[in-house]
Amino acid sequence: MLSEISDDKRSLQGVLLLLVSLGVFFFASLILYAIYVVTRITPDAGPIIPFYVPPSFLLTTILLVTISILLHLSVLAARHQRLVDLHRYIVLALLLSLCFFVVQAIGLWWMIQQMLQPSETIKNLYGFTFFLVIVHALHVVGGVAGLIFLMFGLHRNSYDHERYFPVRFCAIYWHFLDVVWVVMLACFALAAYMSKIGVH
Repeated sequence: MLSEISDDKRSLQGVLLLLVSLGVFFFASLILYAIYVVTRITPDAGPIIPFYVPPSFLLTTILLVTISILLHLSVLAARHQRLVDLHRYIVLALLLSLCFFVVQAIGLWWMIQQMLQPSETIKNLYGFTFFLVIVHALHVVGGVAGLIFLMFGLHRNSYDHERYFPVRFCAIYWHFLDVVWVVMLACFALAAYMSKIGVH
């Protein structure tokens, strides 16, 4: 029992190290995005066509937050030995994560259409935004893989109130994806606002 607790603590340290490194990557990418927005969306850059955030990104945000809530409830269910609830929450989180990809694909397609517009400055801004959204979506693929792993664990009855670290890890990872997405969305919204007022 003490050995399992010690292993969980080491695993948690590894998880936190992974998330810190990913956080640094996303933070650096968003700083570059902000610099690009400030330097390119200016009156000196020529005619400015407003930049818009895809409307579907709002639904994407709701889906991500809901998945995080479900996984938080999963951790609580495992901790209190409510295994039926644990199974239900994980299945719902997996289904919503698949919905995420459908909704995100709609938003990305909308952005591709906007990239076909004539303004080079705005086209590049959509391209940079598209890149960041794709990178985040690839990390969501990792989150979905984690949910599938949990499903196999549930099938083997691997989790109970003493052994549920994989559930906790998955929840922490999705919370991280949530925070990154909200910060990214705030940056996109700021870029949209700046493109409308045409200031640097």
